[in-house]
Amino acid sequence: MFPCEFCGKELSTKTNLKTHQTKAKYCLEKQNKKDDTELSCQYCDKNFTHSHRKDSHEIICIVRPFSQKYENTMAEIRAEHILNIQILKDEILSLTIELRKEKEKTDIYSNLLAKDQEFIRTQNMRLSEKSNITNNIKGKNITMNSLNLSQERLESIKDTYTIKHYERGGIGQADWVVDNVIRDESGTLIYKCTDKNRKNFIYHDDKGNVVTDIQAKKLKEAILPIMNTKLKEFKKIKCSELADISDDESELLEKYSNLYKENKEMGNEFDKRLVEKTYDK
Repeated sequence: MFPCEFCGKELSTKTNLKTHQTKAKYCLEKQNKKDDTELSCQYCDKNFTHSHRKDSHEIICIVRPFSQKYENTMAEIRAEHILNIQILKDEILSLTIELRKEKEKTDIYSNLLAKDQEFIRTQNMRLSEKSNITNNIKGKNITMNSLNLSQERLESIKDTYTIKHYERGGIGQADWVVDNVIRDESGTLIYKCTDKNRKNFIYHDDKGNVVTDIQAKKLKEAILPIMNTKLKEFKKIKCSELADISDDESELLEKYSNLYKENKEMGNEFDKRLVEKTYDK
């Protein structure tokens, strides 16, 4: 055993003895020495064996000057504040860019909408000017009257459609429409063709609005339901005529069938005749 000459503690080897005499605190106190690895606080001289403990203590050391603590704290606050301001600026810039893009889109849509509305107004004015057809009667300008295509009105005049109209097919039916359906009480034509190539027509409804009738679809849709009974009636009359014919009636039967089909469908012959009689040059 190897006794320590300073504190009397016995150690098993010389190496252990040497370590003891240079490291053990109570032995060092006997020798009036400090451990070389020991760390002291720069403010209160408190000793530490690890540097991280010393650093942690110095931050909160009560002897540390307040001004230094305050300065360091304010420096940290300023740095954090500057960082937050920069983040906020970046967010505002990003939002500003997005708002600018949205405004540009809105401006584009607004311009397109304004152009569309202006185009519609222009077209309506042109159509109104073209459709405001007047006729000079006894020195007075009379504005185009409204066209009544109600089922009640057409029902009341359907008997004016005779078998003579029927026998002339689409041409006869168009003549009947022009003479009995699309004229007002004074005999003025109130349904006009404005585009003979496309077969488009115009008229005024009961509210005074200008109505465009493409390929006379509205007119045909109003007439056909009323005309069906007359068409069936005339078909029976024409077919009954075959009973008195002894020769081969197949050709005549085909002719009558085509005549019925032409009247019911209001086909090309009807369209041509209607355009011819209503075109506004």
